[in-house]
Amino acid sequence: MTVGGAAGPLAKGRPAPKVLLVDLDDTLYRVHQVADIVRQRIQDYMVQKLGIPEDEVAAKTTELYLAYGTTLAGLVASGYRIDYNDWHEFVHQGALDYDTLLQPDPSLRDILCSIDLPKYILTNANRVHTERVLARLGLSDCFQGLFYFENVMELAAAHGFDVSHGVLCKPNPRIYQLVAEQLGVGLSDVIFFDDSARNLASAHGLGTTTVLVGNDKLSPGVDLAIPTLHDLPAAMPELLDQPGLVHEHHTSHTGAKERHIASLALLAVPVAVPGTPAGSRTSSGGIAVTVPAS
Repeated sequence: MTVGGAAGPLAKGRPAPKVLLVDLDDTLYRVHQVADIVRQRIQDYMVQKLGIPEDEVAAKTTELYLAYGTTLAGLVASGYRIDYNDWHEFVHQGALDYDTLLQPDPSLRDILCSIDLPKYILTNANRVHTERVLARLGLSDCFQGLFYFENVMELAAAHGFDVSHGVLCKPNPRIYQLVAEQLGVGLSDVIFFDDSARNLASAHGLGTTTVLVGNDKLSPGVDLAIPTLHDLPAAMPELLDQPGLVHEHHTSHTGAKERHIASLALLAVPVAVPGTPAGSRTSSGGIAVTVPAS
């Protein structure tokens, strides 16, 4: 593993972190078969539902991903009209056997639960896929909230982004700004974990501390590089083994709801309002941030 500078990623002069943002796929876990299936299903969708010639989809998939952050974002920007629910069903939950492909990860759970900071998922995937992955890994209640395709698009629309003609996704810097604003923190208060150096670089340019997962080599815009999140205790020991509300929430079910609400209040993150669906919270702007069931 590689640390960005002798003082490490939390170098003197940087503010103490207040929030961890963690990517989902290929960051919390890495199963090559999942990535292969999703890639193939994207190409199948392009052929079967958009009429793109089969001999063009492989190159077009890569081209759009590199230009727009995700193939979906690139297709929408190119003028294709896509039913987002249909896309995600076809590409993710309709294609993946979660119970076979993913296994619980109790050691990662222990690591996450020992970090006395609020933790949030930030993924380009949709809600159903995100929740299924977390449930299968046994990590659902390790996070105080989830930012995924649907509620990121709601945030974007609420702030003037034209979601009828575009998809807001990583690595667009605007996504990090909106998430930080929603959580009531500055971008310099955030540590962001992702498997994509490109995603990290755009957040780093806004002042965020960045950790590349899945690679032990630094690149521009990356403060720390680690092979897996299991290497976090050795790479950033200052984050772990601190008693506090988040740790207590995961070690005792007694009073868990009250402690969970108290830990959220530390950051002035969204609180529940009447009429909000169970499992979600909203800010004063009305955008739901899903809170996994305890």
